[in-house]
Amino acid sequence: MDAVALYPDAELVAVTWLRARLAERTEPYAAGVTVGTKVAPGSSPTKFVRIRRLGGVELHMVADSPRLQAQVWYSTGATTDEKNRNDLAQLVWALLRGVRGQDVTVPDWPRPVTCYRVATFAGPTPVPDPADAARTITQLTVEIGLRGRPA
Repeated sequence: MDAVALYPDAELVAVTWLRARLAERTEPYAAGVTVGTKVAPGSSPTKFVRIRRLGGVELHMVADSPRLQAQVWYSTGATTDEKNRNDLAQLVWALLRGVRGQDVTVPDWPRPVTCYRVATFAGPTPVPDPADAARTITQLTVEIGLRGRPA
């Protein structure tokens, strides 16, 4: 039997990384932003980044390459919301690219997850909010190389 690998939850790796990095930031638009994987059906959050895996491939026996989409909501009713949403999306993109070469500790994974590669597949792009087409969110897509562990 060929050796196989187990891979960490890529969404959890990205959420863990982003939460910690955003908490360190001092920009006003980064304050109070929630990072997660689920949005309640039919709702439009105010300051939220959703991470979801869109697919990806196994590069070789110990390397997963998940393709992750970040969707950014920023709607507080202020006239600066669009700029703040765009600034937050740019920051999220930069922080996700910054995971290259880092180890991320996630719950219930026996050791830190090595993130050794990041590639952008779609930079920040405004799109209609899935819950309300009259509103706009910004989304981007990256692929992150993650080291697995023996099964």
